[in-house]
Formats: sequence, C-alpha cells, structure tokens
Amino acid sequence: MPKVTFLVNGASFDAPVGTRFLDLCERNDAPHDFGCTVGSCGTCCLTLEQGAANVDPASSDELETVEMRTSVKGARLGCQLVIRGDIAVKPVD
Repeated sequence: MPKVTFLVNGASFDAPVGTRFLDLCERNDAPHDFGCTVGSCGTCCLTLEQGAANVDPASSDELETVEMRTSVKGARLGCQLVIRGDIAVKPVD
C-alpha cells in the first residue's frame, strides 16, 4: 500500500492505490490546506519531493492553475492528485 508523507511535519499515512490525495487528507485530518477542491483556486499547490511519477499526470487545466499560482517547477494541485505509489509532499509557499 502506498505511503503519503507530509514533509511539513513528518506525518505519513497509508493509502490504497487510486486514492485521491484530497480524500486522504480529509479522512486523516492531514496537514494540507484546500480551497475550492476542483482545481481552480490553487490553494492546495504543493511539490512532490519524492514519487512524482507515482501520481497521475497533470491535466492542461491543472497546469494552467499552477502557472497562475506559482513559478515553482513541478508544482501540482493536491486536489487533483491520484495516488499510485509512495509520495512525499510539501506545500508551496
């Protein structure tokens, strides 16, 4: 079972393959902020410090929102991630 690690505090949670990152966070009161939850506000912008290949690829809509929110290379929206393997994340400031 994949493990999701939050580098902001070291917390980690197991998640079945195919779990939405948003759902994992809501079920476990995980340390990550969300806003609209549909990929248009950018509140949940994060970087995948490990395991970037272990989530579904970004859609063009997600990339557009990320570009409006940050210039951090490889940033993603947490609300759009589907977990396929181990990942380690940290929020984009």
